[in-house]
Amino acid sequence: MNINDGKFVDLLVAGKKASTYYYQSGNPDGETVIFLHTGGAGVSAFMCWHKTFDMFAEAGYHIFAPDSPGFGRSSPGNGVENLLAFMDSHEIQAAHLIGNSGGGMTCTNFAAEYPERVKSLTLSGGEPRVETKGTRDIMLTLGATPRMEFAREMLDKHELSLGDMRQATADFFYDPEPPAIEIVARLRMDTLGDAKLLERVRADAEAQIGRGRSNTSFETFAAIKAPTFLLHGRDEPRFYNEVDAPLLLNAAMQVVHAIHDCRCTVLPYCGHWPQLEIPDTYNELVLGFLKETSEERI
Repeated sequence: MNINDGKFVDLLVAGKKASTYYYQSGNPDGETVIFLHTGGAGVSAFMCWHKTFDMFAEAGYHIFAPDSPGFGRSSPGNGVENLLAFMDSHEIQAAHLIGNSGGGMTCTNFAAEYPERVKSLTLSGGEPRVETKGTRDIMLTLGATPRMEFAREMLDKHELSLGDMRQATADFFYDPEPPAIEIVARLRMDTLGDAKLLERVRADAEAQIGRGRSNTSFETFAAIKAPTFLLHGRDEPRFYNEVDAPLLLNAAMQVVHAIHDCRCTVLPYCGHWPQLEIPDTYNELVLGFLKETSEERI
């Protein structure tokens, strides 16, 4: 599968038309898995999950991976509402949801609001987090970190630089030198070749200065009924500073106390995108979890 192997579907979301670009593969008679990708400049479903598609399809699952609203080739919109409309358009009654970072936040809110539509939930990228006293103030400043300042400087230039994009991409990895960085950086550059998307990305990067980031309430997690797997990288040396990082990871792990059926694995020497940095490990662990949840339902 390559980045152009997807297709569009027109959705009706809250009475408005929305266009979603998505990838589909695997066994149509198998259980459905929907992947929701990370946020960031130039990200897309293919960029986030290209090392995951084949393993899950070969395992017998029917996989879908949409570009999130406002990312890749999809029109802007609301993540939860778009996911519901996407599932309805494909007559998917319930699915295993797998989300990374911002995609995990969408999965979480969806699972809390529509528990009957979710068979299981897998979250990575250190998000979402339970709000704690230690993280409340940190989250307000995450839009103005050195990493975000560099991203804004990169996007403010008249032309995007592949060298800058490599550096921005390396921030998501523990190891700053793996071959995956070059591949992902080029995929992000290709996506940002869309001038309208680039302008939206620039505006969003500026807005994050004052907006910061958000936690998730304990009540939202407690409403989730699906078996849940937290699979987080422990080490993000260029993502968060050494004081904030342990507090933020701890807040992500606190989710195990909020969701009734929840387990957690923390991966050392791995950053924000485990599905890209250590894909073999990631795929094996998640497929094992999905097999376990399917056996429990028999």
